[in-house]
Amino acid sequence: MRSTGGASRRDVPLPFDVAPDVAPASVKRSPAPTPEGGAQVHRLVGAHLTSRGLPPGSDLVINPRRPRRGEVAVVRSGGRIRVGIFDLERGRAVLRSDRGTRWLPPDTVYVGVAALASPTLDGMPTG
Repeated sequence: MRSTGGASRRDVPLPFDVAPDVAPASVKRSPAPTPEGGAQVHRLVGAHLTSRGLPPGSDLVINPRRPRRGEVAVVRSGGRIRVGIFDLERGRAVLRSDRGTRWLPPDTVYVGVAALASPTLDGMPTG
């Protein structure tokens, strides 16, 4: 059987139906706080440095210099910003994290080193 008309008069929305023109509220992310002096701040997204006491949501204040071995480095590689522990393996630069080791290509841009970190507190609201 084929329906030729529009919606039937008996098709009234039930009280628990969602109105079709209501859009879901967008989630607003608060920007990372800007410290005095115009220093760069990077907010960790993934759980890559949890073993170092930096859970997701931690803010890193960036000192713009080239990293040394064992420091938390922020680099731009392949169009993405990556964070990890800077190290050398077989003469090549790598970033180590809880998820493994990533070789850095020669065109990597060193954004800086984490000079100060403010980890989030579990159970506290973010905002």
